[in-house]
Amino acid sequence: MSLSPSQSAEKDRERQILVGAIRQLPQLSRDVFVLHRFAGMPLEQIAEHLSIEKRAVETRLAAALVRLSRAVDEADGGGASERSRGSRAG
Repeated sequence: MSLSPSQSAEKDRERQILVGAIRQLPQLSRDVFVLHRFAGMPLEQIAEHLSIEKRAVETRLAAALVRLSRAVDEADGGGASERSRGSRAG
């Protein structure tokens, strides 16, 4: 099943927002995020590769995910957060 032109344009927009948000992450958080999510590296291996504690890797990854989530929500006008809050209120 292929995407319609409008769906394709929306996917491209979302991808651009995410790439921009990743680029805005602090260097260490970006490194941790990219190694884990795109290279598939386990947290222990990232810690060894970057010469930091595993707990620091976990903290950086969590912070990166929060920042990326906020960036996507802001680009979406906060709609995703409002929708999820509304769905829980019902």
